[in-house]
Amino acid sequence: MRGYLYLFAKEIKMLFKDRSFYLWVLFMPLIFLFVFSKIGAGQTKQKIFVKDNAGNSLSVSFVQRLSKDFKIVENGKNIPVVEISREFNLKEKEKTKVKVILPSGFSKEREIYLKIAVYRALAEVFADKKLNIEKPLCFVNLKKGKDKLLEIPWGIRHLLPAVVLMFILFNVLIKGTEKFYQLKENGLVERFAVAPSGYRGLVFFFLFYPVILALISVFVIFLFGIFIFGFKTTLYSGIILLIVFMLFAVFSSSLSLLLVSFFKRKEAAVGMGVMLANILCALGGLWWPLEIVPPFFRKLGLILPTGFTMKLIDRIIYYNLPLSSVVFQFFIMFFFSIILILLSYNVFVKKSL
Repeated sequence: MRGYLYLFAKEIKMLFKDRSFYLWVLFMPLIFLFVFSKIGAGQTKQKIFVKDNAGNSLSVSFVQRLSKDFKIVENGKNIPVVEISREFNLKEKEKTKVKVILPSGFSKEREIYLKIAVYRALAEVFADKKLNIEKPLCFVNLKKGKDKLLEIPWGIRHLLPAVVLMFILFNVLIKGTEKFYQLKENGLVERFAVAPSGYRGLVFFFLFYPVILALISVFVIFLFGIFIFGFKTTLYSGIILLIVFMLFAVFSSSLSLLLVSFFKRKEAAVGMGVMLANILCALGGLWWPLEIVPPFFRKLGLILPTGFTMKLIDRIIYYNLPLSSVVFQFFIMFFFSIILILLSYNVFVKKSL
């Protein structure tokens, strides 16, 4: 074990002498944060189309109230439609009808909170126009923060974790894979394989060296996010984020170990790593929110490790949901990380014998 610790320390020291390390850990994250923060600075409110069949003063007031929570557009294609009845008068229940029509692929969770927001707006207009309450209170008890489930997650609170996951993936699948072949060319893989710890020690080193590499990237990107882009988080949320990033780094390391197990040539393994990283980033919502893609790709993204992890982070950081609401997702992520570690270890040993 002393040999592995010495190798850990030596490799970390060598990292800071490698110019490409600064490119991937300092320059590229800063560029991505700057560019994506500009792209994501636009409208994040849920778009809706309002079909006002009444056209009276009450329906106009209702539409104005809706505009506070939603972005009202002129075209109702592939977005929710709020249809106001022709007899809209806030006097008779059967005539004061508001119908919410949802497009295909709209999640059940977003449907619930969209309808709550619509009928809350209706209740506030009723309180204002019929009960003469100048500043109507919220008639629906909706926990603070869950309103944002109606928004497309953008801005630095979504962007910074997405960039962190992206660079964990790229650093591990590219730099981590290259490091294995470098050690192999130097004869260290064969030497450590015949050591008392055998393949277990070797796999331990190869799984956790990229994790250390990834955590360095996490630290640097967070410094950029906090001091340059105004990212704010609590200590509690920061600890949760660190745990999620470590689990994702372990997953990425296991995937990298599978690559070096199946490919004998470095070029093939690194090339496959680049392709996998790009596919997982694009389909998993690290380059753009999954909420803006078609339903099929949204469902596909959520079953990928990148999309699943990004959704978990959004729930904690962007939507401010309690940890109790994501415990199951944490368990799933931990379970599959363990499964992938065991799978990569068995494949590596089998291919190496």
